[in-house]
Amino acid sequence: MWLLDTDDGSFFWIDRPREHRYAILSHVWRQGGEETFQDLRALQNAEKARKGLKRRLLKIRTPLPSVLSRASDKIRGCCAVARKHGYRWAWIDSCCIDKTSSSELSEAINSMHEWYAAADVCFALLDDVGDDHDPRLKDSKFRRSRWFTRGWTLQELIAPAVVVFFSKDWRLLGTKEQLADLVEQITGVDRAVLRHEIPLDAVSVARRMSWASKRQTTREEDRAYSLMGIFGVNMPTIYGEGQNAFIRLQEEILKHVPDQTIFAWGPTLFDDAVLYKGLGPRSVADDSRYWQSRNLLAWSPDAFITSGGISSISLDTFENRVGLAFSFSEYHVTSYGMRLRVPLIPIQHGSNKTTYLAILACEDAAGNLLALMLFPQREGSSRYYVGHYVGSPQVPPYAYFRAVSLSKARLSEILHTAGIQDVCIPYRASLMGHRKPQPIASPALFKCPCDVVVPGWVASKLREEGFAAAALRENNDDDLTLHISEVTSFADSILVLKSAKETIRIHMGRCPCIGQFLAVSVVGSGDAGLERAATVRSGGMVSGFDNGLLSSRQDKRSIGSLGAVDRPFGAAKIADLAPRCPTGHVAAWEGGSKEFAYGNRTVRLTFSAWLTRQDVYTLGVELGTEEVPEVE
Repeated sequence: MWLLDTDDGSFFWIDRPREHRYAILSHVWRQGGEETFQDLRALQNAEKARKGLKRRLLKIRTPLPSVLSRASDKIRGCCAVARKHGYRWAWIDSCCIDKTSSSELSEAINSMHEWYAAADVCFALLDDVGDDHDPRLKDSKFRRSRWFTRGWTLQELIAPAVVVFFSKDWRLLGTKEQLADLVEQITGVDRAVLRHEIPLDAVSVARRMSWASKRQTTREEDRAYSLMGIFGVNMPTIYGEGQNAFIRLQEEILKHVPDQTIFAWGPTLFDDAVLYKGLGPRSVADDSRYWQSRNLLAWSPDAFITSGGISSISLDTFENRVGLAFSFSEYHVTSYGMRLRVPLIPIQHGSNKTTYLAILACEDAAGNLLALMLFPQREGSSRYYVGHYVGSPQVPPYAYFRAVSLSKARLSEILHTAGIQDVCIPYRASLMGHRKPQPIASPALFKCPCDVVVPGWVASKLREEGFAAAALRENNDDDLTLHISEVTSFADSILVLKSAKETIRIHMGRCPCIGQFLAVSVVGSGDAGLERAATVRSGGMVSGFDNGLLSSRQDKRSIGSLGAVDRPFGAAKIADLAPRCPTGHVAAWEGGSKEFAYGNRTVRLTFSAWLTRQDVYTLGVELGTEEVPEVE
């Protein structure tokens, strides 16, 4: 590991941390970032280059100006406090790890707990806490510090024997020894663990996981990596694997820690009488909402948030309590799930299926054994899912539970039906099983606010027909995307199709009615050399339908009934641009499609919703011509 010289800011490499005396820093990284190993190396090299030649020529033996004078205030403060307490060397995670080296980064992550444990003292900098009031006050900033919410600081709190808390101005707030009772209230970590009066492996896996359940990390994988030292395991670090890191952590724990509390997470039923009165007709296997909970291993430390009171019991004690002598098998991972050997108790109920209780070697805070509720994947097989629905006046009908707390009286009643069996349970969620398309409105709502996107292939096809497509709108950066708010004017959100002799303007906006519907109107002008209707050819006027807009194809076929109004091209007023309600609503169009026409020009517009977004629509535009009968 690299240590930082607190006098001149140089680095010193050591191989055996416990043979050296050093101070170590625990802190929360700033949003703007921290100075890195490369940053300090650059300062060191610049200082050497500036002074090296002069020192050799003039033989000046005065020490070089300290690199620390140009380092960040956090690094300077840590080194100053370390020097004050007699430490020449300090370690700071932000600048003492060369993160450009994947091997060095992986080694540091796997060794982090050991490095904190080997330090003489840990300086915990709470840079969101002042020193102007007592940390024990009920509303103190000390209690609310971000330092207590971060994933990595959990092991940085537990591993060192001596932790000294400092305010943002590097003023003493207290030590871990002095504030152990307060820190226990804040973090849930037993004060005996904080004071190193009991070893970590004397605490159940479930309880240790519960300490991390409310903590966050910047990278998802770090939620697992930051717990390796808490459980005394090591594993390769693979950034990019996401939740799989926590699954791998649990697999490593199962290899080294004989503790079945690792399975005791999620909702637990504490009234075992309800189990025999209100077992629901469905299992968790029937409901995709619980695809994560039906598996043996948890997807995140958050799943253990209610498991702090669960403790492990020894094999001898477990055999005496269940009255069965057997040996736990090793946990075998297969493509179907994880195989393990457990005492299994069948429960017959009204659903014409059998539910089983798999008794675990652990107990709750009341001293009752816990059992997982197992539901067969297929009757008669040895493969199960975890969890079941249970109904009771005390809980919502058919609430979901993973486990049940068995009272001593209930256990004595049902133990005679128990048998030792090897079971296979999916230990992790399928990577593909939960990736279902997000449901969208069917049919699409076509409401505002929304975005209307003209695909590139539509614009390309229009160009082949001699029309250039452009969007006229306010505050829009994407050429062919129109952002339509609840107050967008029909004059401000326009798709313009323009050729050498013809212009078609497609106006879009929210209809003035109360429904927030997306509405559309179309205006055409110019002369593309098309054969037009008689009213156009004779007077150079365009027959206006729907208040001066292009008519829909259905309107066009009943000119006489609509009463055409002749107007010069381009004479439509802004007030006339609003479409007729509700025929102008895209939601009222069959399949989101409608055809407009003037003269013998037809314009078909087709709106379709995006698969995963209900407020984004794709617009297709098709231009055509047709023969129009003369109008007398």
